[in-house]
Amino acid sequence: MTAGGWSADSLEVALEAKRRYGGQLLSHPDVHGVGVGRRRRRGEKTDEYAVVVHLKRKLLLDEVPPDRRLPRGLRFTADDGEELSVVLDVQQHPEPLPDSERLRPVPGGASVGLTGAHLASGTLGGWVWDTVARRVVALSNEHVFGSVPGVGVIQPAAGDGGDPPHDHVARVLRAGTLDAAIAVPDDASLVSATISGGALAVFEIGDAAIDMRVEKTGRATGRTVGIVDLIDFDYDYYGSHADLWVDSEDGDFSSSGDSGALYVEASRAGRGRASARVVGLHWGGTGTSGVGHPIRRVFEDLGLATLDGRIQPPPFT
Repeated sequence: MTAGGWSADSLEVALEAKRRYGGQLLSHPDVHGVGVGRRRRRGEKTDEYAVVVHLKRKLLLDEVPPDRRLPRGLRFTADDGEELSVVLDVQQHPEPLPDSERLRPVPGGASVGLTGAHLASGTLGGWVWDTVARRVVALSNEHVFGSVPGVGVIQPAAGDGGDPPHDHVARVLRAGTLDAAIAVPDDASLVSATISGGALAVFEIGDAAIDMRVEKTGRATGRTVGIVDLIDFDYDYYGSHADLWVDSEDGDFSSSGDSGALYVEASRAGRGRASARVVGLHWGGTGTSGVGHPIRRVFEDLGLATLDGRIQPPPFT
């Protein structure tokens, strides 16, 4: 019943199966995403973990050519020689697409855009601590901030009425290998260690878990709440193979312009600054769903830390 300390139907078995077969599944011409979550029966989640694949359109078995049929399950041999298997759950979802009032100081969740010929716009996720430059910086997506150092950031974005000469708030510092980038504020007075909607950020980060309730505040949809449906989600986006897929709790979860928003554990949001735990950085979605990078991977990629705890940022100079 066990292998390597795993129960046969455990989350660890599903994650290991996805690690071994995820790339092969993602290369299938009909599959656009692979993750790990709870198996669904007639649309309802069960207690069984599965490797989940996303298709644009799910067909009846006899409508699928034999050479394009997916297996019902995945089998592999554990290190101790035991044969293990996990269900492959095929689900229909559209492909996630990157989402591309003047607020002073500027909180997380605010509309931001670039100056000059750069027309990208999105959401400022929140303010974090850069361990490289040793200062507070704004965090968003690379496809929002870009990767060219020195490019100006305005709040709000031009499409929301922002005026580059008067609404300049920061300059791009650098981007990472993931869809993440940071910008240096023009002045300390612009920094607000909050996220619009009530959460305090970014004082604590954590790991998302299947069925975790999260909230995000984005430029387009404002504050929305969702449930982490998949972890280890692979869309091969910016070379990431372990993202988060979040389903809306009710209605739309994201729209174009929400890119850069942070996922905060909803059950803890607003309960004090030590309890607003950030778990992800939103980069796109399908309307009723959202997709984002795990925040720990973003922090490691860019050399970031929280604003509180072990690191106490000194005053601006």
